[in-house]
Amino acid sequence: TWLKKKQFLKEGNNAMGIFKKFLKKNDELECLLNGVANNAANNYKDEAQKDIKEFLNKGEELKENNKLNEKQISYYNDVKSKYEQELKGFHH
Repeated sequence: TWLKKKQFLKEGNNAMGIFKKFLKKNDELECLLNGVANNAANNYKDEAQKDIKEFLNKGEELKENNKLNEKQISYYNDVKSKYEQELKGFHH
């Protein structure tokens, strides 16, 4: 019933909560990715390109300073590949 589901979610037993235990995303990178996604969705090509470069630079900085674990590095490499493909045609 909905009451059981509500109690289950209230206790933090949702799929996202379980997933977060295995991969805690980096807030800085997530914020930058949000900008990339919004600008790409709104066809703001220059801003999307700028945001992806900022994301890549920040990712490298965090990786070099050992601020990302192996799972995060793998996850953000996959995200990077996805956006690089998506933004490949974003130029004048």
